Amino acid sequence: MSATLSQHVDNWYALFHVHLVRLALRWGYGDEESRDLVQQFFLDLLQKNLEPATIQNPKAFLTSAFSRRLIDHYRTARHRKKQEELAPSAGYEPSVLESLVQVQANEELMAAIRAAYSRLPARCRKVIQLKYYEGLTTEQIAARTGLHARTVYNNLYEAIKALRQELHKTHPRLKFAAVFSILPLL
Repeated sequence: MSATLSQHVDNWYALFHVHLVRLALRWGYGDEESRDLVQQFFLDLLQKNLEPATIQNPKAFLTSAFSRRLIDHYRTARHRKKQEELAPSAGYEPSVLESLVQVQANEELMAAIRAAYSRLPARCRKVIQLKYYEGLTTEQIAARTGLHARTVYNNLYEAIKALRQELHKTHPRLKFAAVFSILPLL
């Protein structure tokens, strides 16, 4: 930063800062925010490698550069606002552990899970028991029950689908993984 640039920027600030504040006010910025934007604009000018001798019309140069700064500031603020609007819509999703604690404390939910599980066909209940609580593979379940591997897979799919649908009606925010961890408690 040369002394010449610093002197020019000081002179431009004295001559044009009111003009730039009014420009920001016309753009819809508040009084204090407009003053802050102008001051930051001049501070940024000091850090650039400008050749003051090449600027023949300082007012036009500053007005144009500051207008671009206001556009960038507006775009950034708009983008930030969109991000903030999107963040809450995603909402908070509890972890499986939090869901498990909540589920165990909620007797009404326990009753709903018991009812949904008991309404499953016996074959589906058996396949769920063998798969998720005894840790058998689809082929091992098929060998133990005498069913075809594809039938075991279909029964698992239908049982999970039925449980998920029924529980989603009454408890839509429930993490389904938590249900499997409490089924043995039923």
